[in-house]
Amino acid sequence: MPVYRFHAATLLLATLAPVPAASRMPAYETEPVLGATTLVQPALMSGPGFEVDPHVEIRGYMAHFTLDTPVGPLQAESVEILADRVAELPALEALAKLSQSDAFLGVASDSARHTARGIGQALRHPIATLKGIPAGVARYFGKRIGKIGRQAQSLSDRTAREFGSDGNPYPRADGPMTEARDIDREEAAANDPGGGKAWYERAGAEAGRELKRQVKYGQVRRELAERLGIDPYTSNPYLSERLDQLAWAGSGGHFAASAAIGSIGGAGGLAVAYSGRLNEIVWKLDPGQIRERNARVLNRHCRDALLMREFLRRGVFTPTLQTALVDALDALQPHAGGDALLELAMSAHSELEARYLVNSLELIVDRLGPRAHGGSLLIVGAGLAYDSNDGERLLPLPVDYLAWTDDVAEFIGRDEFRDPRKTVAITGTATPRSLRELTDRGWSIETGLRGSQGHLALAGADRSCRPGAG
Repeated sequence: MPVYRFHAATLLLATLAPVPAASRMPAYETEPVLGATTLVQPALMSGPGFEVDPHVEIRGYMAHFTLDTPVGPLQAESVEILADRVAELPALEALAKLSQSDAFLGVASDSARHTARGIGQALRHPIATLKGIPAGVARYFGKRIGKIGRQAQSLSDRTAREFGSDGNPYPRADGPMTEARDIDREEAAANDPGGGKAWYERAGAEAGRELKRQVKYGQVRRELAERLGIDPYTSNPYLSERLDQLAWAGSGGHFAASAAIGSIGGAGGLAVAYSGRLNEIVWKLDPGQIRERNARVLNRHCRDALLMREFLRRGVFTPTLQTALVDALDALQPHAGGDALLELAMSAHSELEARYLVNSLELIVDRLGPRAHGGSLLIVGAGLAYDSNDGERLLPLPVDYLAWTDDVAEFIGRDEFRDPRKTVAITGTATPRSLRELTDRGWSIETGLRGSQGHLALAGADRSCRPGAG
């Protein structure tokens, strides 16, 4: 009996005593290192000429993969980019063979290759790598971005607008001295074997010829990319370098582009992961023509002309990603929010962040369909949400792995998400803790949604959870 009372007392004390800190559930989750097979299907793990490291670090809600390939290691910052890199491998192999052909080696000197690399960097949309930027897409779960507005206006834009010079910093005004200057030029031309052209004018003519070659370079590069079925503005460093080499050689006229393309036997459409995702205009039109086309579409949904210009000419969106965002916006047909979307897009610091916004819009289109028409885009903190035309608030989260971090908890707890009719759509998967916390807050949840982002779906995909569901 005394023993029983001892045990009972001990149990009572154990029940009433504070739980040791080590055994309590932590307030928030940390992002883990996972097995890659928990995120992607086996087809993306290994195959002819490649193997993926089985350990995957989650950074900013996106999975970071490392591929071992014959040309060297490749990094992929998301499941989507992993699928792109795997799909690009046959194209990379085909271009590697072509670059070793006698026809190419006969004209491609080291200097030409270096020049090609430099020209490629100049013609393709710049993608900056900045220090201090949050990993993955964590920034979109933060606080509201500052408005760009007129602060984004460049000095050259302001100067042209104020002085009406149309890009000429020294507009010429006719006056009593200009006629004399014209006479002096005529006399000099009569005695100049160079045809009266100043050295800088002759240099300008040379620059004009170089510009024409660069235009041809872009055309050849896009033709090669179309033949291979890949993005001409791919960020794959090995593939981009091969495209640069071949396009530069072809643009010089010593290496026929048609012969180069024709020699890639059976290579058409190799990058199946891009199938149905690339708008063919990225192959057919040059970047300037793409900007003009996209500007016409944006005019239907945005009002701020300066903001549209900034988005189309600056930032990290390649012509491919820019077109994808514009097409998705046009498919939504929102009643409001176009300018807010462009401001958010201008804040993107990396290709991964740009893809996140494109995928968010595509996820809304896939999820709502016609219910999106006439709805509204909303900027919530630094993230994006959408109100459908029948009153549902949709939060698209195109992430690979959602953990219940302090940033996510604060973001989900915002006043904008107090509406009872709300749904969160997640392309990847979420931790059990995240699902529980979201359900407790009244969210309907859909996970494993890849939609038009394509690629191989998650293992065990397509699960849904709604408040009150078992």
